[in-house]
Amino acid sequence: MQRVTDLFSSLLVRLMTGFGLVILVTIAIVYVIANQVSSIEFRGFMFRGTMAQTEQAAQTFAAYYAARGSWSGVDQFFGQSFQSGMGQMMGGQGRGSGMTGMMSPYIVLTDSNGRVIASTDGTIIRQFLPAAQMANGVPVQVNGQTVGVLVNTSSPSAPLDAQEAQFLQRLNYSILFAAVAAGLIALALGFLLFYQIVSPLRALRSAARNIASGDLSARVKHTGNDEIGRVALAFNSMAENLTQSETARRNMIADIAHELRNPLGVIQGQLEGMLDGVFPLSPDQIVSVHEETLLLARLVDDLRDLALADAGQLKIARQPTDLNALIRHVTGAFNAQANEKGIMLDISVREGVAPVNVDAQRIEQVIANLVGNALRHTPQGGHVTVGIDSGPKGCVTIRVQDTGTGIPRQDLPHVFERFWRGDGSRPRAGGAGLGLAIARQIVTAHGGTIGVESEAGSGATFWFTLPTPPMLPR
Repeated sequence: MQRVTDLFSSLLVRLMTGFGLVILVTIAIVYVIANQVSSIEFRGFMFRGTMAQTEQAAQTFAAYYAARGSWSGVDQFFGQSFQSGMGQMMGGQGRGSGMTGMMSPYIVLTDSNGRVIASTDGTIIRQFLPAAQMANGVPVQVNGQTVGVLVNTSSPSAPLDAQEAQFLQRLNYSILFAAVAAGLIALALGFLLFYQIVSPLRALRSAARNIASGDLSARVKHTGNDEIGRVALAFNSMAENLTQSETARRNMIADIAHELRNPLGVIQGQLEGMLDGVFPLSPDQIVSVHEETLLLARLVDDLRDLALADAGQLKIARQPTDLNALIRHVTGAFNAQANEKGIMLDISVREGVAPVNVDAQRIEQVIANLVGNALRHTPQGGHVTVGIDSGPKGCVTIRVQDTGTGIPRQDLPHVFERFWRGDGSRPRAGGAGLGLAIARQIVTAHGGTIGVESEAGSGATFWFTLPTPPMLPR
């Protein structure tokens, strides 16, 4: 029962059923119209033939009148002519034999006053024909004078005889056969067309089921640039993004586990050592454990900030902020570290920069992260510069430039990814790999952009923009 339901709910079956109904309705309409038109045209053709023969007959009766000077004896001549040679002279056989069959029901000859003087059946002699019938008659003229009128009383709506009816029936059967044959051909072509539409959709459904079951390697073949091909291309792109996201998710989980394992392992080892008496319970040991707990807390805070930013819930407390003062404050906190490593830390501020409406604490976090990275990756005797430049229209740009090892070109698109490690020339140096990812989220939340310019061996320049003039608080 389920298979029957699935069959009738199939798109191919529904398309073929609808197309078949359209073909049946079309065949019915074509047959009815063709039947009516062929019947009307056939009757009209027969009527025009009898009218042409009537005109020829009028010439014969004009010769009869001219030879005798009157219509005397015309009734006998009339009947004999339509039963013998005259009928053959004017068209052979019509519905029966002679002209009487072709011009059924009958033909009458009247004088100039409209009185019947002869007819094919001799039933209305000496009666007057109505003016309407006389108007459709063919005048019999002798020396330019109308001496009589030959009237064909048949009409296009007159009944057909057996032979004519059979001919018209065979014609209608031929039309019906041609319409049915054309419908079957259209149905076959429609099946091929619909199958080409449905087949990729079935492949798409199968691939979607595989992805839903966890097989992210499933793909569909896409040929052509039509709508179905573009849907297949979009599906493959979605599947590829899902694969990359799943890979990134697994890597992130592994990285988080690794980052948490290190401080937890240190804490566990030291605590177990103190409990077993291996390590003395001294302030130095407690300080070491405390430092590891601070590292854990910072990692958890970073993960929380990323989760809030991904959910669009990262809180931004905007207020007018002097960027020059903010840069001086941040770099001042790194002077001791720079002096210890023998690195020159300079600032390049611009006077007259209008205050911007930002979350000073968050922007300080971004600058501190960029400066800290620059100091970690700059060798002794190097140079780190933090400054403000004029950015795109309506923005101000903050740059952090170092003379360190630089970043390979192939790694530039990944530096803002969470837990990105890079190559050995630019190690993470103890960081969790979340600082730049958080910096990008903070800058984006402020309506700015962040980027990096670097080449291996020639240092790196990290920059980000902030809108100005001030934006309204959220």
